[in-house]
Amino acid sequence: MRRFCPARWILLCSSKEYSAGFARVWTFRLALLLFFCLPGAAVLLLSPGAPLAAEPGVLQGQVLDIDGGPAAEAEVYIFDSPDVKRPADFISNRTGPDGSFRVQLPPGNYWGVAVLRRSGGRFGPLAYGDKHSGEPIAFELGAGIRRHMDFVVVNLREAARRHQKKSAELIRVTGTIRDGAGKPAPMAYAMAHPMPQFKTLPAYISSWGEAGGGYILYLEPGRYYLGAALGFPPQDGYNLSSVHQFTGDTAGVDLVLDRGLLRPAAE
Repeated sequence: MRRFCPARWILLCSSKEYSAGFARVWTFRLALLLFFCLPGAAVLLLSPGAPLAAEPGVLQGQVLDIDGGPAAEAEVYIFDSPDVKRPADFISNRTGPDGSFRVQLPPGNYWGVAVLRRSGGRFGPLAYGDKHSGEPIAFELGAGIRRHMDFVVVNLREAARRHQKKSAELIRVTGTIRDGAGKPAPMAYAMAHPMPQFKTLPAYISSWGEAGGGYILYLEPGRYYLGAALGFPPQDGYNLSSVHQFTGDTAGVDLVLDRGLLRPAAE
């Protein structure tokens, strides 16, 4: 809210009952008269329909782990568009031991994700052990409205656990992730999705690879685009370029690290 210096303030608003030109002229003349007749007073002119700052809304809730417990030291990133792979427009307070957060926002439409960075910092790819809530949640917030919303954050290993082979319907895909020189890439992970591109996270994701670059993916039978990356979540513009049709357990599906990253056309 704008603050004014201590003084006697006189607020004038031109009436809508007169023509705009007439109202502006006589309001200005009255302002001059008051200014010179009342030393030390300041005059603030408000035109009809001058916008006033809308009362902010409040988004609050909890950040939880995959087991439903509170996630302390997490933050909720709020964006004014679905593009969440950029610095956030608003960031909540860090959650306390109970996982609760609260952030004031102007009225509008937003997209939110929760992030827990064990490695510290606020920006850049997530490191080993960091957690993310996945696809952004869209919501609308009105003036003076309090809205409750919870987020569940998982790390790469926990995300992979969601697709463990718990039934005969899932198949097991294994292979080695290699770098551009053909050497095994440790601490990388594999991804699979029905389409070449995805929004924030692919449909299937492995855990962190072994020291020798080995990975395991559990998928439903079908046709998938595969790729591999180091940073989590994957970089914006990642394109899964290796296409495979899986009908049963499959071994020897090797992937090349970072080959799926789209490059600008000029390169």
